Amino acid sequence: MSLHFGAEGSIAILLYLGAIAAVLASIFWRPVVGIFYLVPLIPLQTMRYRLNDFPLGASVVTIVLLAVALGVMRRKGTVLPKTPWTVLIGIYAVFTFLSLILGSSYLGLPLPFPGGERFSVWADYMMMPALLLLVAAVEPSRLQMKGIIVMMCLAVLALDRNFLSTVSGRDFSAFSYDLRDAGSMGYAGINGMAAFEAQVAIFLLALAAFEKNLLLKLAYWALGGLSAVCLMYSMSRGGYVAILAGWLFLGLAKKRWMLVALIAFVFTWTALVPNAVRERVTMTYDTGGLDHSSETRITLWQDAMQVFDSNIVLGSGFNTYAYMHRVGDYEDTHNFFLKLLVETGIFGLALFLWLLGKTFRVGLAFSRRAKDPFYASLGLGLAGWLVTAFVANMFGDRWNYLQVCGYLWVIAGMVAHALKVEQAKPKESAAAEDVETPLPDDAVLA
Repeated sequence: MSLHFGAEGSIAILLYLGAIAAVLASIFWRPVVGIFYLVPLIPLQTMRYRLNDFPLGASVVTIVLLAVALGVMRRKGTVLPKTPWTVLIGIYAVFTFLSLILGSSYLGLPLPFPGGERFSVWADYMMMPALLLLVAAVEPSRLQMKGIIVMMCLAVLALDRNFLSTVSGRDFSAFSYDLRDAGSMGYAGINGMAAFEAQVAIFLLALAAFEKNLLLKLAYWALGGLSAVCLMYSMSRGGYVAILAGWLFLGLAKKRWMLVALIAFVFTWTALVPNAVRERVTMTYDTGGLDHSSETRITLWQDAMQVFDSNIVLGSGFNTYAYMHRVGDYEDTHNFFLKLLVETGIFGLALFLWLLGKTFRVGLAFSRRAKDPFYASLGLGLAGWLVTAFVANMFGDRWNYLQVCGYLWVIAGMVAHALKVEQAKPKESAAAEDVETPLPDDAVLA
């Protein structure tokens, strides 16, 4: 990825020095500094690759988050804030780790220890819910939350700019797999990038729905539109369905005119998109049957259900399907919820859906009762992001990628603290009313 800010040759060392500064500042000054450092790097996986050549550079995200946790503990004595998610995340962390051990038994592998491949997969998976707790624990002010949103937008702009500069010279008059490019999302792939673009576009539209400043509203719309354009050129059918689901949700939850716009788009999309996009969508069924990609997904799903039938309650164990190689070289079921069902059984899937359901309910309810329009927009954005992500994950695993779903947990962390702030306002008002107002001197004399 090239940003062309005149420091291309030095950007790796600047990022590394920035990480060191963020670690020290998070521990000994303000923990929120680490969050500000990480936020713009979360979706830019190829940018983070530049740190791999430095000592501990490959673990910079983990190290900065540990520094944030240490800073919070130094200031408060505890790192676990009171949020609607804290207990549930703790339960889910324990369950998935026990499932990881169960998976070692199922595969005939040694127990998972730190440094092992399967333990690292679990740790990366739980890092994202940990983001929620850490963001809430640093208690960002309203201004700092807005700063985090700005950093998100800058990262999205950099990602979109890089992707469009890569595909701009390609011929989209006919579909070809050579047209697809993952851009700066790294190993998440083009479908991961498409899921991210769909999610962030809906989030930005949610922010715009509550924004009173016309310039900011237009900026949200412009960046959301740019992300939608990138999604269009990604050729990801799962991403297309995901953004439509998020669009429908926003229309039902907040802006009815968006429903009209959605209906209009459904009837006119073929005239608005390049021919390659039309071919990509219609190739799913225009041969009289499913195309090869769709048929492969059906085969994977059917095979996954066979594994599930023999491990219904607890599944085969966390992070086991990738080691089975039951269908060619495929290591994923291409449906995250089916993968959870196979690996963690009915119990694990139910626990995960409980976590998602709580996140959706908290976000949507907060968007309706928050007195601060900015906080309300965060709640709606969280719910909209979750709806879009839920649909995207029906077509593949997107939850396990920090660069795709990391922002979901950052937003949830901000909502968790905003909830606390809003709940404290009535108490402060009541306390102010309880203070006896002193009478003027002449009233006393009278």
